[in-house]
Amino acid sequence: YGPNKYDSLYSKIDSIVYAINHGLSTYQENSLISCYNSNSNDIWKDPNEARHFDNDMQHFVEMVSLSKNLSNKTGGAFDPSAGPLFEVYNEAKKEGEWMDKGKVAECLKHQGMQKVLIDEQGNPYKADSLVQLNFNAIAKGYLVDVIGDFLSTKGIDSYMVEIGGEVRVKGLNAEGSLWQLGISVPLSNAKSSDVFEVLKLQNNSMATSGNYQNYYIVDNKIVGHTLDPRSGIPVNSKLKSATVIHEYCAVADAYATACMVLGLEEATELIKEDNTLSAFFIYDDGAELKGVFVE
Repeated sequence: YGPNKYDSLYSKIDSIVYAINHGLSTYQENSLISCYNSNSNDIWKDPNEARHFDNDMQHFVEMVSLSKNLSNKTGGAFDPSAGPLFEVYNEAKKEGEWMDKGKVAECLKHQGMQKVLIDEQGNPYKADSLVQLNFNAIAKGYLVDVIGDFLSTKGIDSYMVEIGGEVRVKGLNAEGSLWQLGISVPLSNAKSSDVFEVLKLQNNSMATSGNYQNYYIVDNKIVGHTLDPRSGIPVNSKLKSATVIHEYCAVADAYATACMVLGLEEATELIKEDNTLSAFFIYDDGAELKGVFVE
């Protein structure tokens, strides 16, 4: 198929990406989430921005509601209100030092999805004005779902949507077979073509989270990229990669993050408790990397 046949689809998908970024991207000063975090409504005085408000709020409330649910189900291992902790982490990484315990303690005081509430009109508000949200651990998966749902409404029965490693597939691939998705070898020196395991999927989503890149070293000790939002302490466990499979990519995305926080044993129990989830974990047994499928 040439791109001409799908020009209108491509255009619509571009507009979906733009809309969700305008609602959920902490990297955009004019996003709804940035306004929410800074407790400012000034941007909506601009008519060009105000026209996005209803759409932004729809996505924002969807993320808040889903995140509250998943944070609860994972015992706080997934927590989008832990955004400020990552700022402390990034600051420490930049300076090559341990995270400041005082700053971590201050972040933990103003954290927890139970502090983000929805009023009777369906609008979110804060029980603590210093709460800040960051949906980076779920927003890519959510965007994959929205695009996938859009393609389905257009009568497209077979597709693969992939954004930054988060994937949703429907139907069969071009060869008429199940979609085959590779999981990368979780080593910092591995090439992008190095695949540890291939999973075959149909009408499902998959998201992977790892702790083998983006780390830094202090006093000859590795400071892992995964932060435990419950304690504010970086995690460095034998679990190196967590791939979660679920109908919805947003759910898989959030659970993959939670699994990395929990470590192999607790993550295995978490997946086994919910029959809508399955996972492939790659862990270091002290001698080599091993993989285990959990459902």
